[in-house]
Amino acid sequence: MRTRLVAPLLVLMTLTALASPTRASAQDYDDFAAYAALILTPIGGLVPLGPAAPTRGSAFVLRYGNLDSEGSALHNFSFGGDFAAGSGRLGLTLGGTTCDGCDGSVTAGLDYTVGLTRNVVAVALRPALGFSKPLEGDGTALSLGLSLPIGVELSGATGPIFIPYLVPGFGYGRVSGGEDSESGTRTMLGGGFSVAGRQGIFAVHLGFQKVFIEDGEMTIGLGMSIGRRVSSSTPGGR
Repeated sequence: MRTRLVAPLLVLMTLTALASPTRASAQDYDDFAAYAALILTPIGGLVPLGPAAPTRGSAFVLRYGNLDSEGSALHNFSFGGDFAAGSGRLGLTLGGTTCDGCDGSVTAGLDYTVGLTRNVVAVALRPALGFSKPLEGDGTALSLGLSLPIGVELSGATGPIFIPYLVPGFGYGRVSGGEDSESGTRTMLGGGFSVAGRQGIFAVHLGFQKVFIEDGEMTIGLGMSIGRRVSSSTPGGR
């Protein structure tokens, strides 16, 4: 690892990779750079949402993700919006990251979800962009992701709406410090369970996000959506 990359942004990456040299020998630093960039940005650091938003009008979204690695906890939190845009949904995310032994960072994300099917089993395609910068010191993290949310809407004529879902995906991550940078790619798998009122005023999301790397930990978290449900013919959301 180039020394200029060992910045506050890479605290978790250092704990994961450098604390155990045998791990570094099994996977190169490009893999760890991709892992770090993804979990330090909304793409890998927050619980993903399903293919069809329980609130199909505009919604205000809060999310939180927790990842424990080598005894150090990483906390990602965000607020944002989910809006109808063209044939899909546009998601905007702003937030931050805190962890043991670091000054934290600010994060931002952008994603677009387009529904591929609108039956009981819903499938969508979601490209996403993420960014993170430490509050103190130099360095940035950039991530790109492409995922395929798959969910099933379980509901009767009355009562709440239940949506279990899985979100397989693929991500690119790049960490930079000074004039140096490292980048790589990782596969991902997220999932969860959403519960919403029939009118979609309030919805709760519980789930996980896993960026695959040797001995990598899983992000566990939750989310909350507050918005208005409109006609079920409206394209699915995040």
